[in-house]
Amino acid sequence: MKHHFHQTWLYEINSRLFCLENGCRLEDLPSLIGETSPFSASDQIWMMGIWENSPGSGQIAKSHPGLQKEFENSLPGFTEKDIYGSPYSIYRYEVDPIVGGKSSLQSLRNKLNALGKDLIVDFVPNHVSLDSAYISEHPDCFLEREEADQNSFLHENGRRYAHGKDPYFDGWTDTIQWDFSQPKTIDLHKKILLSIAEQADGVRCDMAMLPLQDVFEKTHSRSGLPYWKELIEEVKKIFPSFKFYAEAYWNREYDLQCLGFDGTYDKTLYDRLHNSNQGSVIEHLLADADYQNKSVRFLENHDEPRASSVFAKHHKDDFAILSFLPGVILFFQDQNKGYLKKHPVQMIRRAAEETNLEIFSFYERVFQALKERPKNMDLSEPKTEMFGEGKVLVRLLEGETKKEILIWNEGNRTTEGRVILPMNEYWRKELNDLVSGHSFPQPLSEKNEKGIYFRLEPGQSQWFIF
Repeated sequence: MKHHFHQTWLYEINSRLFCLENGCRLEDLPSLIGETSPFSASDQIWMMGIWENSPGSGQIAKSHPGLQKEFENSLPGFTEKDIYGSPYSIYRYEVDPIVGGKSSLQSLRNKLNALGKDLIVDFVPNHVSLDSAYISEHPDCFLEREEADQNSFLHENGRRYAHGKDPYFDGWTDTIQWDFSQPKTIDLHKKILLSIAEQADGVRCDMAMLPLQDVFEKTHSRSGLPYWKELIEEVKKIFPSFKFYAEAYWNREYDLQCLGFDGTYDKTLYDRLHNSNQGSVIEHLLADADYQNKSVRFLENHDEPRASSVFAKHHKDDFAILSFLPGVILFFQDQNKGYLKKHPVQMIRRAAEETNLEIFSFYERVFQALKERPKNMDLSEPKTEMFGEGKVLVRLLEGETKKEILIWNEGNRTTEGRVILPMNEYWRKELNDLVSGHSFPQPLSEKNEKGIYFRLEPGQSQWFIF
C-alpha cells in the first residue's frame, strides 16, 4: 500500500554557542551559515537557549559536583567564565542579551520566513529558575511545601517551594515547580505562549509529559488541572500554523499527540537503534500512519551523546533509515561533522574537534539527495525474497522524476535476497549506494532478474536513487 510521504527537517542550533563563537547576534545567522547544507536542507530552525539566563542557575552550575565532572570531560581546563547557566532553568521569557535581545530575534524570524523557513524556540512548561522574576510577580503560581527536604527550598519571600522534578528522580536544584492545580498558573502560561507565538513559529516543549494530570499527581501528590489541550487550542485559535513539538518519554507520546501536539519525540526508535534489539525496529515502524507522521526522529540532540560516539560504525546506516521515515527529522548542530564530545548546555565554550571527513561526505550526499527529492512522493514497502534466513527493512519512495530505495539489515548475521521490482524500470549496470559512496555492479543474472539483489552485513543500509 502506498502512502503520501512528507518530512519536515528541524535543525537545532545552540544559540548561545553560535553567537559567542561567531561574535554575532541571532539575526546574523542566515548570512553566516545560509550556504551550508544542513541550513539549506532544513524547513525549521530551532534556536535552542534564547531566553533570559538565570544568575542563580549559573551559580549552582559552577558549584554542582556532578556537573564539574561533566564540564571537565567536555572541556578540560574549563574556568568559571565558561559556565553561564542552564537554558532550561529560565529566568524570564525575554530574549537574552547574549544572543542579541528581542529585536535580533524578530530580525532573524523575518529572514528565516523570507527563506521559507520557520523559527522554533524553547518552552519549558514544568518549571522556571529558582530566582525567576515570575516568583515575585506571581507567587501563588508555584508549588508550595510545608516541610523542608532535598526537593524544596526557602524563597526570600518567606515561602517554601518545591523544585521542579519528575516522578523518578530528585528535583533540579536550580528550578522552582509550577503549580498545575492553580487556574492562575494555566492562565499565565497561556499569556506566555501567546507572547512566544508573536515572536516565533513554534515551540519545542521540554519534558512535555510532566504537566499531564496523572504525572503531576504521581510526582507531587496533588491533582493537576487539564493543561495541554486548552493551551494548544488557545494559541492555535490566533496562530493556527504555530507548531508544538514535545520532548516526551514513558510511552506518553500518543497521549500528547491526542492533546494537539504536532510532533513528539520518538526516543523508542533511538533506543532500539542504539541497542540493536533484533526485530524491534521494524516492529516499531508498523505503528499507525498518523502516529508516524507526528513523530520526531533523531540520532542526536543537546540531551543525547553525539551520534558518532553512540552509533559508531552504524551512524550512516541508521541515519539513512531516518531519511525514509515520515514525520519530523531532528538534526543537531555539527552532527554532519561527526564530533564526539557531548557539550553540556550550561557551558558557553566548547573544545575544538576535528571533522570526520567520512561522516561529512556522507551528509553532503544526503543533503544533495534531499535537495533533489521531489516534493510529491509516495512511500511503499516492496516485497522481498530472502535467500536464507534474515529480516530486512525495505522502503521505496516514488515520485514523477525520481525513485529511491532503502534496504537495511536488521539482523545480527549477513543476509542476502532481492527486492521484487520491475527490472525494466530499475535495472542499471551498476548501482550507486549513497550510504557508503560505493558503486555495485548489477549484472544480468538469475539473482537479480526479478528484482534488485542485495547482500548486507548486520546493521548495514544501502540507499539507491533512480
